[in-house]
Amino acid sequence: MAGSQASTPAPRRLRVLLSAYACEPGVGSEGGIGWNWTREVARRNDCVLVTRKNNVEAIRAAAQREDLERLEVVGHDLPMWMRFWKRGGRGAMAYFYLWQLSLARVARRLDRERDFDLVQHVTFASSWIPSGLAFVNKPFVWGPVGQHPRIPKPFLVDAPLAARLAESAKAAVKRLCLTVDPFLRHTMRRARRVLSLGSEFEDSSTLPKSARVERLHACGVDALAPGVKSGGHVLFSGRLVRLKGPELALEAFATAHAKHTGARLTFLGEGPLETQLRQRAEALGITGAVTFAGKLPLHDALAQMGAADIFLFPSFEGAGMVVPEAMATGAVVLCLDFGGPGDMVAEGRGLAVPVGATKAQACANLAAGLDELLGDPMRCAQLRSGAEDWIRSDMLWSQKGARLQGIYEAVMAETCGEAA
Repeated sequence: MAGSQASTPAPRRLRVLLSAYACEPGVGSEGGIGWNWTREVARRNDCVLVTRKNNVEAIRAAAQREDLERLEVVGHDLPMWMRFWKRGGRGAMAYFYLWQLSLARVARRLDRERDFDLVQHVTFASSWIPSGLAFVNKPFVWGPVGQHPRIPKPFLVDAPLAARLAESAKAAVKRLCLTVDPFLRHTMRRARRVLSLGSEFEDSSTLPKSARVERLHACGVDALAPGVKSGGHVLFSGRLVRLKGPELALEAFATAHAKHTGARLTFLGEGPLETQLRQRAEALGITGAVTFAGKLPLHDALAQMGAADIFLFPSFEGAGMVVPEAMATGAVVLCLDFGGPGDMVAEGRGLAVPVGATKAQACANLAAGLDELLGDPMRCAQLRSGAEDWIRSDMLWSQKGARLQGIYEAVMAETCGEAA
C-alpha cells in the first residue's frame, strides 16, 4: 500500500541453555535470583533450564501461571552415593562444585539434542567455582558472578576460634581454586562475557586479561513499592552470621539509641549469632527497642522493609542482594563502604560509611550514620529519591532482561563474524 512503512521484524528467538543450581519462584536470595533470570530469558527465547530436581515442580507451576510456554525444565542431581553426606548447608559448596562438573555431561547431551545458540551459568554466583556449561562448545556467558571480600581480621578478633578457623579455611580454599583449578581456568577462558557483581571481582587479578567483563548486578525488583513510614524504624535483614555484620548493627544502634530514644531495631533472619545478639542487647539495656522477628516469607519480609525508615546492613559480602529490595520499598540504606552494598549505594543512592581500622571504629561510623539519618528527614528524602531513580533506570527485572538480551545479541554477532 502506498505510504505504508515496512514493519520491523521481531528479533529471532534464540535457543538458550541455562544452568541455575538455585532457582525457586517466590523466594529471595539465590533461589529467587535464579528464577527471575530464568523468567526473563524465557520471555524472549526458547529456554532449557537445568536445576536441582527439588526445584522442578515449583518452576513448572510458575511457568504455567506466567505463560512461559517455551521454558523446559530439566532436573539434575548427583547420584545418592555422591551426596549422602550433604545435610542442608553442610557441604553445600562441595556438592555444588561436583554438581557443576557432572553438569558438563548433561549439558553436552542436551546440546546434541537441541543445538543451542548460547549457554549461560546463572547461579550460584560464585566466581571461584567452575561452570559445567563451559564444556559445551557454544558461546558461553558466565554470570552474574562475583566473590565475597574476606572479612577484615580486626572484625574477627573476638570471634570463637572455630569461626576464625572456618574463615581462614574458606579463604584458603577460594585462593586455591582461583590459582590452580584447571576447570575454573577453563571456565574463565571460555566465557564470551563475564557478568560481574561488583568491583571486588573486577579489580582482582584472577580473570584473564582477555576477559570481556560487564557489570550486571544479579539481583533486581519487579517494581517500586514504597511503604508507609512511621519514623525511627531501623531494619536489618539477613542471616545472623558474621559475614552480614549483625553485631555491628546492634552496637551502632545502641549508640544512636542513646540520643534517639524512640528508635527501634528489627532483625529479620536466623543464624548462629542470634543468642549472642539477644544477650548483648540485654547487656546494653535496649531489649525493649530490639525485636528478633526470625526468618519470614518473602512477602512478609518485603512488608517489613516497607515499614522501615532505615535499612541498616553492615555486610562484608560481595553482592548485597537484599539492598535493591530495601531501596524499592523506600528504606534508606546505611552500610559500610565495602563490597557489594557499598557499590550499590554510591552516587547518592544511600549512605556508606568508612569501615575503619577496628571494629569499634566501624561501629562508631555506623552510629554516626544512624544519627544523621534519624535526625535529618530531608537527607533521608534525598537519598530515597536517588535510590528510586537508580531502581527505575537499572534494577527493574524487565529492564535487566532486556539488557541481558542485548548481551546475547552482541555475543551472537561476534560469533557469526568470526565464523564468516
